[in-house]
Amino acid sequence: MQLIDLATISRRHFLFFVNKCNQIYRSGHDLALYRQLISMHRQYGNLEVLLGNNRFLETIYRTLEEWDMNKRGAKLTSFEAFKDSVLFYRDSLLELYEYKLYEDIYDEMGTLKTLAERIFCNLKVMESQRRIVGVSKALHFLLPDLIMPIDSKYTMTAFYGYNKYSNSHNKEFATFWDIIERTHEITERLGLSPGDVDGELWKVSVPKLIDNAIIGLWNSEKEEILALSNTD
Repeated sequence: MQLIDLATISRRHFLFFVNKCNQIYRSGHDLALYRQLISMHRQYGNLEVLLGNNRFLETIYRTLEEWDMNKRGAKLTSFEAFKDSVLFYRDSLLELYEYKLYEDIYDEMGTLKTLAERIFCNLKVMESQRRIVGVSKALHFLLPDLIMPIDSKYTMTAFYGYNKYSNSHNKEFATFWDIIERTHEITERLGLSPGDVDGELWKVSVPKLIDNAIIGLWNSEKEEILALSNTD
């Protein structure tokens, strides 16, 4: 059993770990910027309008910096290169924006994969070799109700048991898409919906709830996990 299976074994387990994340996870400038970004999405509900707002794109870039995408070996591209690239893929992003992880999108997954692959493999986010972490975070900031952010420590270990790595963009996309398909399965199986999103701290979208559950499990004591399992 992988950690993701334990985190999502039931709604009760899942929500316990989601709440655990809110109790223990970072609550500084990185959270404030992220919540500002999500607030823009909720205020406008229109990615086309947001992409015409330079402050929105600047906030994405600053949030990527706060989420460690410009340190410890990771290096962001310049803001202007990032902005130009996002706007170049504007039409594909607008099309993806119409889909939500909590909706019945199973029959549309082929279309979504084609759109996502083109963006994932070409969007200028990182100067450093590895794309999956920086690009998935950027796509989460652009499409918060569809894409879950991915990181090396929590996400990769939760889904694969180790920090799965490749320097091939196509192989990285295969991993990215596998995680997207599995988050959709989790969403359907647990019946996750916007009703589970209360907006408190990190609980701002269905994809982020899944990320939160992983973080919460990772930071839970063994005794807490055993106690939760023993009360089933």
